[in-house]
Amino acid sequence: MKNVLVAGGGLGGTIVANRIAQKVSSEIERGEVAVTVLDRSEQHFYQPGFLLVSMGVMEPSETYVQERSVLDRHVRFLSGDKGTITSINAADRSVSTADGSVHKYDHLVISTGSHLQFNEIPGFAEGADTFFNLENAKEMWKKVQSFSGGKIVVDTALLPHKCPVAPLEITLMLDDYFRKKGIRDKVQLHYCYPVPGVFGIPNVNRMMTRIFAERDISVHSQFTLASVDPSAKKITSKEGESLDYDMLVSVPPHKGADVIGSSGLGDRRNWISTDKFTLLVKGHDDIHAMGDTTDIAISKAGSTADYESYTVSHNVAADITGNDAKKTYPGSVFCFIATGMDQATYIKFDYNHPPVPPTPSQVYWWSKLAYNKLYWSLHAKTMI
Repeated sequence: MKNVLVAGGGLGGTIVANRIAQKVSSEIERGEVAVTVLDRSEQHFYQPGFLLVSMGVMEPSETYVQERSVLDRHVRFLSGDKGTITSINAADRSVSTADGSVHKYDHLVISTGSHLQFNEIPGFAEGADTFFNLENAKEMWKKVQSFSGGKIVVDTALLPHKCPVAPLEITLMLDDYFRKKGIRDKVQLHYCYPVPGVFGIPNVNRMMTRIFAERDISVHSQFTLASVDPSAKKITSKEGESLDYDMLVSVPPHKGADVIGSSGLGDRRNWISTDKFTLLVKGHDDIHAMGDTTDIAISKAGSTADYESYTVSHNVAADITGNDAKKTYPGSVFCFIATGMDQATYIKFDYNHPPVPPTPSQVYWWSKLAYNKLYWSLHAKTMI
């Protein structure tokens, strides 16, 4: 029997496991292949929804379901200690889990995501609000509703991070929220970003720089967060700039999973060295990496993992069935960008074609919300 292990049951791991299982379902039913997902959590979180929870657009309960409910019936799922990966032994083609089990594999797909590092920056955990996990997003919405005036600073602590457009979105949603509430003149919005401009992609940067100027949002570029002083309500950058705040909304530093580093597969921040076309882990012909966990210089976004899943699932299935026709990943990414509480634009691009975001409209906003609703029934289950 050939064993396919998928490390991580988030968006990428779920979708790629489903696609692989669908491609080799006959072999699975004949007992020739097994596809297994390993994840500590029994729940599957739709992380892009956390931004909308933090602004009251989605209910927290809309952002998660049981992982088993979105997996193909041919996929085996192990969670808790049985699914908590403690080490990956590439030389031995095995994965160990917290219950003491050792799982041998013929093909391993690593989709262990990116992880929030609240304690990496002094004072961050105590002084910053964020929407990058569900509990913090719920608390942030409470604070947004009660905010009656003062200075809000939106900061990105470190690049890269998941959902790269999220800092733009939260800034513009906050602006529009307070305008609709009639108190925007009492709120000063400041946007801090670690590199020049407000975003790293030139076409997006140009559009958003113009919109920020039109909406009286102050920009502090090349601001790399060094510390947060919760008692003084002040942040300081590595470049020496300081800003006071009444509310700090920040993107925390991100790293790859610790098990990636401890297994010798990652760089100093646990990102995996990955071929950007084949998605094979460099130096290994039986391990693919996808989604946030790779070191590929492209958006750490759900759509990235989704597009990558087509390449990975096809090539894993091709190896199993003896098909020599392999696919490569062209760098495809698609992201909606909320530009307020009822408008959005989007970016679609790949390695060879930069994005050209259209003029924001309500149509794109409603498309963004519709996708969020359809994710569980269609996308996670790879019905589309």
